[in-house]
Amino acid sequence: REYIAEVKVKRDSGLHGLTVEQAEMRNLKGLFLIEILREGNSISPVTPATKIFRNDVLMFAGETDSIAEMVESSGDLLLSQTGMIDKKDYSGMIEVVISHNSTLIGSTAKQINFRGKYDAAIVAIHRNGERISGKIGDVRLAAGDVLLLLVGGDFAKRVNDHKDFYVISKIKDIQNHSGYSNIVLVGGTIAVVALAALNIFPLFNGLLTFLILLSVMGIISPKAIAKSIDFNLIIVIALSLALGIAMIKSGVADHSAHLIFSLLKPMGIVGIFAGIFLLTNVLGALITNKAAVAILFPIVLSIAIELQLDPKPFILLVAFAGAASFLTPIGYQTNLMVFGPGGYKFTDFLKIGTPLTLLYMVVVVVVLILQFDLSLY
Repeated sequence: REYIAEVKVKRDSGLHGLTVEQAEMRNLKGLFLIEILREGNSISPVTPATKIFRNDVLMFAGETDSIAEMVESSGDLLLSQTGMIDKKDYSGMIEVVISHNSTLIGSTAKQINFRGKYDAAIVAIHRNGERISGKIGDVRLAAGDVLLLLVGGDFAKRVNDHKDFYVISKIKDIQNHSGYSNIVLVGGTIAVVALAALNIFPLFNGLLTFLILLSVMGIISPKAIAKSIDFNLIIVIALSLALGIAMIKSGVADHSAHLIFSLLKPMGIVGIFAGIFLLTNVLGALITNKAAVAILFPIVLSIAIELQLDPKPFILLVAFAGAASFLTPIGYQTNLMVFGPGGYKFTDFLKIGTPLTLLYMVVVVVVLILQFDLSLY
């Protein structure tokens, strides 16, 4: 469902005076800024050049998960309808639908004191795809409206006394960690990394032990740990490793390298260097850069010896090419780290990585040839 959500720009927000484009609010994942309410006036449609000021009310159209993330991570923005609910140690986000015999029909959230009555705040509204204008607290509720609520601990008890709406689904639990919890989280993470760096305790075992400790202390729930696991990313890693091992053991990688080099030799030193770079880079994107360098290292040494040239520029070329892992998310660890959380697609890496790789290749090839005076070969 596409909801209409309302947030307010904080008084001390760093967004004050910036345009929508400068504030990076044009391409938010799963959210679209549709209206700005300022001192009783409505600004719609919102253009990239529209400026944002403190105390502005921003109306977003967005998906459930995107709004839930905004609730947890809003730094410069404030959910204006939540009051103190988002400050409690525990809160949750759920979806409800207003029943046809509800006493809420025709009333606004302000008129019925929704937050005090149910220990819940309306974060967003969905009305059969209709674009709702104005503040959420001033919208007259109708039968069939789907509400995204931020609820406190007393919500379930208070709802049992009313039949004004029905709970559809529970989106997520939200825990606001105390100062003690934050100290444990930060201190524990530093301790785990330090132990691994000093070779006292393996990183994986340390993190696993730390997660179990956090679960026992009640800082994080086992369900939250399970939900945070990106199974798609695990499958990508497993299959990429399997592909790399298959190419190496079957001899396909080694055979391909020799075949391509035999075709490039007549093109001179520039063609050979460009071919070495591209082959190392493409293999690294498929079977990890370490495996690609391991395969090509003896081959480039034999080429340097055959051409009676210094092997040093060839070795540096392979090293630079192996480090330039921009083409795929499986080429390097940092690519995988941002692949899932960033919501990227495989093709996104190709679109940006291809021109970046070619530019990097031109610089590396030209600099190495000039540095080692290979232009005459």
